[in-house]
Amino acid sequence: MDMKTYIEMGEKRAGKQSELAKYLNVRYTTIGLVKSGKRGLPEALCIKLARYIDEDEIKVIAASNLVTEKDEERRKIFESCFSRAASVTAAAIVISILTLIPQSTVNALNLNSDFTKIQIIGNWIAEKEDEEKVIL
Repeated sequence: MDMKTYIEMGEKRAGKQSELAKYLNVRYTTIGLVKSGKRGLPEALCIKLARYIDEDEIKVIAASNLVTEKDEERRKIFESCFSRAASVTAAAIVISILTLIPQSTVNALNLNSDFTKIQIIGNWIAEKEDEEKVIL
């Protein structure tokens, strides 16, 4: 996501842009500049905004830094925050699904099937981690 989206989420929660500005203790015009992509927010305000809209703090910080960062290597680092958070979220979802599967009598067929699912998921996570290493 980009800062415009995060600001819009904050505006929706606050009711209007001026109320979000009050919550973040910034000028109304600052919110407009951030939303238009002309300025980012300091990290502390990114964290405050992320908590307000119930988003991942690192993603909001990365999105804010991408607004102004010109160095391509640093941009790749900030962009990797989005894929890392997505792979961690996916792993958490998979683990929660696997723990919610009803327990049944273990037999060779079930063991093989569950093992295959776990192996496929493990391979997918490993591929995502390898992609992140290439980005960094």
